[in-house]
This record gives sequence, structure tokens and C-alpha cells, in this order.
Amino acid sequence: MIAERVRTQGSVRIDALAEEFGVSAMTIHRDLDHLHSRGVLRKVRSGAEARPSEAFEHHHAYRAELNLPQKRAIAAAAVRWAADRGALQAVALDDSTTALQLVPALRDRGPMTVVSNFLPVLNAFAVDPEVRLTAVGGEFVPEFASFGGSSAVAALADLHYDVAFVSVTAVSDGACYHPSRATADLKRAFLRSAELRVLMVDHTKFTRRAVHRISPLVEFDVVVVDAATDPADLEAVRAAGVELVVADSPTPEVQP
Repeated sequence: MIAERVRTQGSVRIDALAEEFGVSAMTIHRDLDHLHSRGVLRKVRSGAEARPSEAFEHHHAYRAELNLPQKRAIAAAAVRWAADRGALQAVALDDSTTALQLVPALRDRGPMTVVSNFLPVLNAFAVDPEVRLTAVGGEFVPEFASFGGSSAVAALADLHYDVAFVSVTAVSDGACYHPSRATADLKRAFLRSAELRVLMVDHTKFTRRAVHRISPLVEFDVVVVDAATDPADLEAVRAAGVELVVADSPTPEVQP
């Protein structure tokens, strides 16, 4: 909630946050230290301010906590779409936190080959006897918990799989984008080696901007979104000439 306040307002004061959330100023200080260390915001003397632009990507642990019910619903819908086309013998998952939610959705789907550069995905499937795992190596980036660079792009060029599940930072004007040029190159490599291409994006991706173009939406076989996506954004995806799947509304989580 603090991160969202900073993103929408541009800056916040520690005393205002303490009053709003009913906690001490010291608690807010600790929260801001945590968010600052993950690159989510900039902590300043009296509070915090937003980063200058969307031209950066947050730490994977922070991103993993965002819109989690929507990501789970999108992942489940994406797997059902691919299963209906018999495309789950060999699958590729990029290093997005949306793709991480494919792990439980893919379990119990029978023997398959999984290709990924994302360490949490590799660890999750490493002990699954039904999965033949192919790790895409390269330069390891700790804040993203993934392997990238030219070595990873080259490794993907030698592979071929049924379907690539990919997510992006931003969708705009009939195309998808990412803040990092290296990551955009890697996602294109994931797409080139796939028979089918699935783009998974929650509703927040339509409000963001990034500078490096990955591909037009029409190069995907399907775009899977969540039920909170604005109708105008849904129409824009359809207008781009690509199949659209709207995931079911996520089931509310029961609080203990």
C-alpha cells in the first residue's frame, strides 16, 4: 500500500503514512528502508518519492507479491488454453512473476519438458520426477533471480518447444514493451523458438510505459488478461487482431 501511494502521488511524508496506517514513524522508516533496498522507491529525509520513470524493473521478490490473485487466474487460464491445443509436451517459461504462477497450474499435467531461465521456476521443478528440465544459462542477475545476456539468447536459438509463456512490463498501441533492452532481446528469443506464443498480462500492464519494444501483439497466438482489465484495453487487444482470453475473477482469499 505504501508503494502504491508513492507511485500514484509521486511523494509521501513519513508522518502522513504513520497517521494513515496507525503505526509509529519508526515502523514507516523500516518499511521505506525495505522498499528502497528493492528499488521500489527512493527514501528521502522526510519520506519517500517515486523513481524518475518506469524505465526500471522492480526486484523479483517485490513483483511476486503484486496482483497475486490475478496472476494465478491468468496462469490457470493460459495453461487451459495451451492444454486444449495439446501444447504441453514442451513448454518455456520466462522470468516473469506471472510465469512463476504457472508452476502449480502445470503440475499433474503429465510428463513434460520445461525450459526456463528463472531460478525460482527451475528450483520448483527440479524435484518433480515428471518434468525434464532444461535450464537456460547465461549471466546471473540476482535481483531478478534469472539468467540473461547473449549466452542465454544463443542457448534459446538451439531449442524448440510447443509453447512459450511470456509476460511483459507494459502493453500499449498494439505492442508490448520492457524497460530493459537485454530483457526485451531475451523475450524475443523465447518467442522465436516456440510453436505457440502466449502473452500473460494483468490489468496494470496497460497503464504502464516502457521504452524497448518486444513485439506487436499480433505475433502472439493469444493474450490472456484478468477480469479487472478495462473494457477499452480489451477492445484494443481485439483490434490488434489477436485472440483474447479473459481469466475468471480470482476467488477471494480467506483471511485467518
